[in-house]
Amino acid sequence: MVTILIISYIVTTFRNEEKGIGNVADVFQRILAREHFPILTFMLILVPLNWALESLKWRQLARKVVPISFWDAFRGTLTGLAIGVAAPAQLGDTIGRIAALRSDKRLLAIGAALVSNGIQFYVSVVIGALGWFFIKDRLTITENSKQLLNLLLVIIITLGWIVVLFRKQLMNWHPSRPYLQKLHSYLKIIGEYTAADLLLSTAYGTFRYFVFLTQFVLALSLFDFPLTYPELSSCVALIFLAKTLIPAINVLGDLGLREFTALFVFKQYNLPAEEIIAATFLIWIINVLGPILIGIFLIWKYKWKNVIK
Repeated sequence: MVTILIISYIVTTFRNEEKGIGNVADVFQRILAREHFPILTFMLILVPLNWALESLKWRQLARKVVPISFWDAFRGTLTGLAIGVAAPAQLGDTIGRIAALRSDKRLLAIGAALVSNGIQFYVSVVIGALGWFFIKDRLTITENSKQLLNLLLVIIITLGWIVVLFRKQLMNWHPSRPYLQKLHSYLKIIGEYTAADLLLSTAYGTFRYFVFLTQFVLALSLFDFPLTYPELSSCVALIFLAKTLIPAINVLGDLGLREFTALFVFKQYNLPAEEIIAATFLIWIINVLGPILIGIFLIWKYKWKNVIK
């Protein structure tokens, strides 16, 4: 249902502005002009940094359970991204990371994968909240909706602190219901992390967030939008916030959700829809599609290596 609504909104926006796929293609031709090559090159350079930071975060958390090298963490990160194409994004990400571990104890790392995703979720919410409070008065939504989102952000940020502060007590929790026992077996690992472990992992997640944000702002800077860099950054942070809070079916659904949110946010500034779509699609091609293809290759290579053995 969410996917149908997203597609309907995008199609309606283009119809209202009498635009189509051809207009987006024309924008891409303008983007690939020679004067844009320095910016495009820098965006490409940031891609391995983005996923390297995610891999460092995963390695920092997973090695509490199993020994793992940076390259194994990097391979697991890209494998998880590739599997996310066919499976719900977070589930595919977790399956890929766990499957890539070379250990009989790999299932114990499920909790580490959940913590890793949770940290990135929290970073996105905190920075997204800053972007939201910076530009919320520009958005044409009801006051009740704004107050509801304010409350939701406060609850999430507060709960994050509560989980961290009382993580040791989680290890001593002994639930009676079978499904809670299974959940506890995965989540209790958070109690084994020191403050330094969580702080370093959060630092990796924060740096990665700003790398992604920089890429998005650079993509938007290819157009002559009458917005300052703080405004562009706040809009991008709000797009990431919506992508974090609204579940996507898979990586492809994530693309549509990003475009939907970008159209809504930048509509408040009367920016051309085809340029917004082109910018979001460019980010997806550079930062997601490329790594997905590498992840698929790694899955194929690992599978055939095991067959040969």
